[in-house]
Amino acid sequence: MSRHTIDTIAINSRASRVRKRPSVVAAFRWEMRKAGNLWYWLATVLFDAIGMFLGRDQYVSYRREFQAQGVTWTAVWGQAILLSSMVFMPILVAAFAAQIEANEHRGRNWQRLNASGTAGTAMAGKMLHGLFASFMTVAVFELEFIAVGMNTGFDLSQIGPYLLRAVPMTMAVWAIMTLTQAIAARTGSFASTMSIMLLLTLAGCALTLVAPTLAMPYPLALITTASAARDLGNLASVSSVIASTLAAALWVLIGALAFRRLTRKAI
Repeated sequence: MSRHTIDTIAINSRASRVRKRPSVVAAFRWEMRKAGNLWYWLATVLFDAIGMFLGRDQYVSYRREFQAQGVTWTAVWGQAILLSSMVFMPILVAAFAAQIEANEHRGRNWQRLNASGTAGTAMAGKMLHGLFASFMTVAVFELEFIAVGMNTGFDLSQIGPYLLRAVPMTMAVWAIMTLTQAIAARTGSFASTMSIMLLLTLAGCALTLVAPTLAMPYPLALITTASAARDLGNLASVSSVIASTLAAALWVLIGALAFRRLTRKAI
């Protein structure tokens, strides 16, 4: 066999290994295809709209008082995000993630991924999908908020602080989604996962109402903290935005580590 032939075989062998190497991008695309869940997006639009209705109704009812104080967007934001951040968003996000993971367990997919050595890549794809879904969840809220504000006659040039809050809010939603995935990897069923997440959400609501300061680092109260729903005076505070973002990022890391460890046990 000639040297040229040997070199060609070696190059083809290396190329074959590269082609067979799992792709995080491919894993992300696969998650996007199989995790559509139209019900989640319809429910998100609906429940956000309920919050917007409550916020706008409050502003219209007390328009003179708010105008005398120079308050416009904040009046709608505070009412619109409060109930959503405490109840609707956490439960919907948890249900979204729990259903995806329940399907993985139903098909024993983690066992297959571990056996093929591609579980790490699959998890990376799931994390990217979780970040994208979190961003879109917050984007839906922000778009509805802007639409209501413009319809009410607010000045669009004042929207900056509310758009900035999308950063910590996205991280907060991602943290809840990641923690749900970790819990689902342990329970293996949608019902068990949602029972736990519901209890954690109710605990977050109670903590937010009774001790807002203690609730700040609590994972299921992260969206409320990130949106400044209970601290509207600091809504435009950059330090508050940074602190909320870092707290949520820490929980994303904790959730991801737990998620990875639990999926490795699926043999």
